Amino acid sequence: MNEMNRGRTEAAIEAALRGLDPEDLQLIEPPDEVWTGIEAAVRDESAAGGDGQASEASEASGAVVSLDSRRRSVGRIVLGAAAALVLIAAGLTAFLLTRDDAGQVVATASLAYDPGNFDELGAQARAGANLVADRGSHSVVIVDAALPAPEAGADLEVWLIRPDAEGNVADLVSLGLVDPADPGQLEVPSGYDPGAYFVVDISVEPRDGDAGHSGRSILRGPLQDA
Repeated sequence: MNEMNRGRTEAAIEAALRGLDPEDLQLIEPPDEVWTGIEAAVRDESAAGGDGQASEASEASGAVVSLDSRRRSVGRIVLGAAAALVLIAAGLTAFLLTRDDAGQVVATASLAYDPGNFDELGAQARAGANLVADRGSHSVVIVDAALPAPEAGADLEVWLIRPDAEGNVADLVSLGLVDPADPGQLEVPSGYDPGAYFVVDISVEPRDGDAGHSGRSILRGPLQDA
């Protein structure tokens, strides 16, 4: 199966499983017609000598052989198989429903405060960053963070910087504002390659209508392969 067909098959399975209700996973009792067919097949087997001495004895005496034990045994097999299918379906459903959120951490950064160049608010700050890849897109997750709240009328903002050969800022892109108490996950805009924009920066940004970097960085660090 080529990749395109495999993708279509996975998408079809995922769509089918997402449409399942809890009632769809409940075990049901097979209808009477199933037992009737099984009993007929067992009688045919017995008539053909499949039951050995017990069949011969039954035929000789003319007694009717009870199928209750066989019915219970077959029932256990049927219900066991159904339970196994339910477990498989449930596991596959859980995988399909969660795999989109998992992603893969491909790079990490330890963000540091530079007392000679950064805003003094950074002396109270601590954070790391993970670069997560998921189906061709990237996001930055701020982790292990202890970020101070900026002054009134200002926010914390996360950036990706493309440095030049000397390590100076050649270009940068904003990933968005963050809540100091819950920095969360920020999408990398399309068209920006984290292989080139690999320095993570957190800055204090006054609400002055200027979309550019304020120059008040508090933490910064380069992403390195995980």
